[in-house]
Amino acid sequence: MKQIYLVRHGQSTSNAGGEAQPNAQIELTELGQQQVAEVADWLEETLGDSVDAVHFSRFIRTQQTAQPYIDKVGIEPNLIEGLQEFDYLSFNKTNGTTFATRLQMAEEYWLRQDPRHADGEDAESFHEFCERVEGVLEHFKALPDGKHVVFTHGLWMSMLIWQILGQPCVDNRHLQKFRQFELSIRPRNCEVFLLTLSEDSIPAITKVRTCADTPSDVHAT
Repeated sequence: MKQIYLVRHGQSTSNAGGEAQPNAQIELTELGQQQVAEVADWLEETLGDSVDAVHFSRFIRTQQTAQPYIDKVGIEPNLIEGLQEFDYLSFNKTNGTTFATRLQMAEEYWLRQDPRHADGEDAESFHEFCERVEGVLEHFKALPDGKHVVFTHGLWMSMLIWQILGQPCVDNRHLQKFRQFELSIRPRNCEVFLLTLSEDSIPAITKVRTCADTPSDVHAT
């Protein structure tokens, strides 16, 4: 059996309405740094020395979120390609814009309801995002049995839950339903979900650490 603890990153500059940056380069705020220190303590107290592996995405904010915990347990982390956030707005278009403008751009993206639309050459479509998360779920299933801690992103976690519930992502109706779903369940900064995978049962996921609400970013959650 595999127990995978999914941790959303701490508050980022994008969460806090800061200047637009390339998604992969968005860093944590001072509040985010406090949050990741607290989740590192929680993980250590909850899991002790039973963790077999630590994983993060290639985006800086998940690596910054993981670092305090890595320092505690001394485990060399693994980078999982595909674990990064949904990059649905083109930085070529958001660069230099205000937070209010990016809010509007994000709303327009979701209202378009086109799962194969990409906002630019530096953005991905909803369909591509769905396939990417599905691929990482298969990667999780192939991991060795044991306890894994995975540092990832809000929309990514919502999509994983969506897929575990057996929901499809093939047309505009599903995109609209997913948007409504993710707004209702979006993980807060440094909340933790436990994904349990075993050969003789269906995947199960539940929230195991709840955090106070902080502003959610638009360009990358």
